[in-house]
This record gives sequence, structure tokens and C-alpha cells, in this order.
Amino acid sequence: MPVQVSVIICCFNSAARLPDTLRHLAQQQPPAQGSWEVLVIDNASTDNTAATATDCWQRFGPPGVPLRVVSEPQPGQMHARKKGVQEAQAECLVFCDDDNWLGNNYVAHAWAMAQQPQFGAGGGKNVPVTDAPAYPDWFEEYKDKYAVSIRFGPSGDVSSRGLVLGAGLVTRKSLFLEVNSDRYPSLLNGRDGQHLSTGDDFEYCKRLLLWGYKLYYDEQMILQHFIPKDRLTVPYREKLMAGIVEAGKVLGEYDLALRLHHRNSKKNRWRLLALAPFRILLCRLGLTDRQLQDEQLTLFYLSPLPGKNNTPRALIKKFMYRQ
Repeated sequence: MPVQVSVIICCFNSAARLPDTLRHLAQQQPPAQGSWEVLVIDNASTDNTAATATDCWQRFGPPGVPLRVVSEPQPGQMHARKKGVQEAQAECLVFCDDDNWLGNNYVAHAWAMAQQPQFGAGGGKNVPVTDAPAYPDWFEEYKDKYAVSIRFGPSGDVSSRGLVLGAGLVTRKSLFLEVNSDRYPSLLNGRDGQHLSTGDDFEYCKRLLLWGYKLYYDEQMILQHFIPKDRLTVPYREKLMAGIVEAGKVLGEYDLALRLHHRNSKKNRWRLLALAPFRILLCRLGLTDRQLQDEQLTLFYLSPLPGKNNTPRALIKKFMYRQ
């Protein structure tokens, strides 16, 4: 029976968190037309992550569902994800963090979602659980920063939202490898065990949109994100926010590129390029309602010339036009 879905769990010193994650995963309903597998990516761990994963799956893993532990010595969540994708047997992938508890229909619905037209990536409804006596007063304001509670409304195409969460993200193997090839290295490499850098999942979504793929949401796919009490402190929150702010500088460049892409995608590129210098001049003279930044970006992104250096904007342009 072919492997229809590969569940990839990227781990850094995850021995304490993995048992609950794997116990929930073991209760999955299989996809309708095939089997599934689990890959645990040991990303430079110094604890017994690998042994814990193997032991847990031997004890309560469902029959016929293999679990493989793969080592990735280079720290960084994106490096771990790429290793997992390269090792995956299935075209349909589910990224499950080591503190994500997937509902028992998640894998089956992920496979069905991946059959949607122009499917690029998707996800479900992420809800928080904790071992703390109560959530702090500030959690409601910041909970979306903890990869929970971003709700998109009814199930379906949510491309206009510009993102789906990396926790529980569903995508395709061939697409992931193409979008994150050595030719187009990620500008955000995710957490590495020492820093709470983030945004690589959002970058992936924005890259997909630039290439014309769609994002989907399924409200029946429930993921519980376990947030231990030591992550519900103000120092941890501030460290998390610092990583989000830093990533936002790059993600903001993607948003500018997407805005121009959506505005100009159905227009004649060469006509827009010819008009751009005149429109920039009119903006500087105050003779038009057009925005100077938009016209400058139009000239930059539509010009066939590459950027002068490896700035995020120049690299995004290279990606957009597959240069």
C-alpha cells in the first residue's frame, strides 16, 4: 500500500515532550486510500530524543505505521524540515511540532486537503492547552504569537489571509523542495534551540502565493498546542516577540512584493515598466495621488535587471521571477 502522508516532527531536545505528542498521533485515522508514516528529525539534540521516539512508538504506535528517526546535525528548524522532506516517502506532508497534539482525523483530512486545486499549503484550527494553573492576563492579547487561535472562518481557500500556521502545516513534498531549493534559500531559518527566531513558515506561505499557489483552511482539523507554564512568563514572551519583530522585517518585504504582484499581475508588464519613471516623477512633484513607494517598487520588481546586492528585496525578486 503506498504511503499517502508523511508526518514530520522536528525535534531539539524533545524527549520530555514527545511521549504525549506521539500518543495523540498514534490515534490517527488513516487516509482514505493508503497508509502513512512518521519521521522524527533529531535536530542536534543532546538528550535521548531518538531513543524516546523509538521506544514510545514501539509501545503504542498503530500496527503498520512506521516511525523513522533521522539525524540532522545542523541546528535550525528549516534545516530539520528540509531533511524530513527529503526523507519523506509521501507527496503529502504534515509538519507536527514536538508539542503539537493532532486530532485523530488530522492526517486523513490533510490528505484530502492536498487534493484541492492549486494547493500549496494548509492547516487547521490550533487551540492552546497548558499545565499552568491558569493563563496569564496578557495571554489573550498575545496568543496568536504562540501559534494558536488564528481562525479564518469557514473552511476553504484562505489565500487572501496570506498565511497558515506552521504548527500542523500541510503541503506537498515536491513543492516544498522547489520553493526552498539551494537556488532559493530561505531568508528565515526558524528556531535553532538557542534563539526564538521565527517566520520561516510564514515565508513559505508567501513564497507559494508569489508563485500562484493557494492556501487552505479546514476547521475540522484540530491541533492542540501544548504550552508549558515556563513559556507563559513575561521574559519568555518578550524573547518570543523579539524574534517575531526581527522576522517581520523580512516578511514585510514579502508583503510589499505580494501587494505589487496582486495589483499588477493582470496588467502588461512592459507598459507598466515604461510608465514607472514618469509616475515616480509625478509623485515627487506632487502631481498625482499615486504613492511614491508603490511606483518605486513597481519599477524595481518589473525591471529585468537583478538587484545590486543580496538584500531581502533583491532575493525576493529573484525568487518571484525564478531567475
